[in-house]
Amino acid sequence: MFGDVSSVVPTAQCWTPAWAIGTNPHTWQVVAQGKSPAAHKVMAHAAKTLAATGLSLIASPDRLAVVKVEWAEKTDSNAYHCPIPDHIRPPTP
Repeated sequence: MFGDVSSVVPTAQCWTPAWAIGTNPHTWQVVAQGKSPAAHKVMAHAAKTLAATGLSLIASPDRLAVVKVEWAEKTDSNAYHCPIPDHIRPPTP
């Protein structure tokens, strides 16, 4: 699972090649490559893929119901518990 959101609602990921083979993740080289036209094209493709998936699910309520059931089955025994204590609040400006 990726992040807190996926613990609360079904989510999707789209893996696309956004940097050159052999580049170590979390480096300045990845950041530099992310500014290239090729990386922007890849991210646009990923966004279109995720949007088309969402549209497909909206257009097919039966398929969406299956996704929700599968997600509920996979997360049922792992209820989400926020690691931030209840008394912690974001700072006010």
